[in-house]
Amino acid sequence: MKVLVTFQPHNKVPDFEGARLRKSIKGSLEMANVEYTTSIVDKFDIMHLLSIEDDNKANDAIENDIPLIISALYCEDDPLANYLDYKSKDGNRVTSLKLRGLKFLNKADLVLVPTASTRDFLIDSGVTSDIQIALPGVNIARFDFSRADEKDIFYRYFGENRSKKLAVAIGEYDNNMEGIGAFVNAAKKCPDVLFYYFGRESVPGITKSFKVRRLIDIAPKNVKFKGIIPDDVYRSALMNADIFMLPGYKKAGVVTILDAMAAKCQLIVRKSAIFDGLLEDGKTAYLADYSETLTSLTKDYFDGNLKKTTEQAYQEVLKNSLKNAGEKLKWIYQQQINIKEL
Repeated sequence: MKVLVTFQPHNKVPDFEGARLRKSIKGSLEMANVEYTTSIVDKFDIMHLLSIEDDNKANDAIENDIPLIISALYCEDDPLANYLDYKSKDGNRVTSLKLRGLKFLNKADLVLVPTASTRDFLIDSGVTSDIQIALPGVNIARFDFSRADEKDIFYRYFGENRSKKLAVAIGEYDNNMEGIGAFVNAAKKCPDVLFYYFGRESVPGITKSFKVRRLIDIAPKNVKFKGIIPDDVYRSALMNADIFMLPGYKKAGVVTILDAMAAKCQLIVRKSAIFDGLLEDGKTAYLADYSETLTSLTKDYFDGNLKKTTEQAYQEVLKNSLKNAGEKLKWIYQQQINIKEL
């Protein structure tokens, strides 16, 4: 068995969640002794895609009668690997599957998703392909806390004080910046803590807009707004972070959440940003419906008034080791090959 695993970001866009998911799949297959390739010109028995941008490769799989697996809803923070659209309707935020995503997923022999709620969402959105649940493998060794040099990268890169506590958030930069106020207000209530916001731009150049620039300009000095940074710097940030926050309303990337759990960050996240069933309030994270709650939870945690949920979250991640994920993928691939041979 040989698998094509591919995700190729554009040259001008930094590697982000899609690239990390690709690495996770490749690492899982190595642990399961499954041969893989990243080149479409190689010979392979099964194709595993991550992004709508690879629609042409999906057509190749169909034309050559090769089993096609697509992973969906793992990388919603990555503009090159996400599947969801968001809009306001009658004062409410509405989440929908992109039309391109629906057509793409319906080409698959099998769609892999992270949770039962994501499976139900795709079915309700019109996906007719077979759907199975499979969390990606997590490379626990990426967060080896015995490596002092790895932990130190964040402070060297940004020139920050090592003695200060750190809160990290992932989101995006757009004209609405929905939810970012909770992050800024938490920073105001915790002036001795560093708050780093790593955001992607859904539209190139949006950070030059007046609304976004104004928000950044009036934020307290302990808040730093950054773009997507190199993976080693981001990994180091997680290794040092006391809190990982998701202040936005849009569905967040599962890959990023699992990384934060593996790094033993305390998760404080907006409930609407999490796919149902991924985290459990008070056990693996603290979930909040409202911005005021996100802010108060953050302050309470830094004041020592909340118990940590990091250990239970870490134990959950250990269940999704590269080895366990690799064995599951191996079984899934073989099942799809067997079906094609019938």
